[in-house]
Amino acid sequence: MSLNNISLPPSLLADLYANVLVQSQTGATAEEKPVSFLGKNKKHILILVNQTDAAYLPEKELQFLTAVLSACQLDLSHVAIVNWALLEEKSLAVLQRQLSPQKLLLLDIKPEEAGLPEVQVYAVQAQNEFEFVAAPALAEIEKTKQAKSNLWVALKQLFCL
Repeated sequence: MSLNNISLPPSLLADLYANVLVQSQTGATAEEKPVSFLGKNKKHILILVNQTDAAYLPEKELQFLTAVLSACQLDLSHVAIVNWALLEEKSLAVLQRQLSPQKLLLLDIKPEEAGLPEVQVYAVQAQNEFEFVAAPALAEIEKTKQAKSNLWVALKQLFCL
C-alpha cells in the first residue's frame, strides 16, 4: 500500500483533527460589521458627514455635494460617503481598514471627534496614510459665497486641481 492511498475511517480523522479543523466559540473573534456608505469609493475619497435625520445626506445637500464633486472632476462613484452620526462604532481606524481612504473630507465633524489632530477649518492636513480637510455642514456652506469659496480653495489643494 502506498502513502497516497491510505484510507482512514471518518471517526479517526475527526479525533486526529478535532482541534485543528473545528474552531470553538471561545476562540472565535467577532468580525467587523461592514461600514455602510454611499458611492463606490473608486478613488478612495472618504466624505464623513454628521446627519442624525438622514441615511447619508438630505436631497438638497446631496445635490450640492454632487455639484461640488463635479467641479473637482469627481462623482459619487469616486467617493464613499459615511454618516458618522449613525455609525455604531465611531472609529476612524475601522473606516481606514475597510475603505482605505487617501483623502478625507470631514463635514460638520471636528477632527478631534474622529481621533485626528485639531486643525483650522478648510486647512488641508497630512495624516499618516491620507490628507484631510474639516469643513462646516454643507447646509452652512451653501448659505454664503465666502464659505463656498473657502471650500473650493481647500478642495483644490486637497485634490491637486
